[in-house]
Amino acid sequence: MSEPLYGHDLLSLLLEKGGTCPLEELQAAAVAAHGNGATYSNCHGDCFDFEGVLGFLGSKGKLTVADGQVSMGVAPACQH
Repeated sequence: MSEPLYGHDLLSLLLEKGGTCPLEELQAAAVAAHGNGATYSNCHGDCFDFEGVLGFLGSKGKLTVADGQVSMGVAPACQH
């Protein structure tokens, strides 16, 4: 099993898509970039799957998911 990625790695993919894209497109980009079943973590070491990291990042204001679209939030991502 590989080391978990940080949530900001997913945010970087979203930025590459212009800051907003369909949820399915972001998930496909994440699988292409990080592999199927990639694990993400936060700065405290909590681990998440794709759906879990979306929920975590959303709860922190770093992205929003609405009507099948994912968009960058207003809170800045931490820098690692």
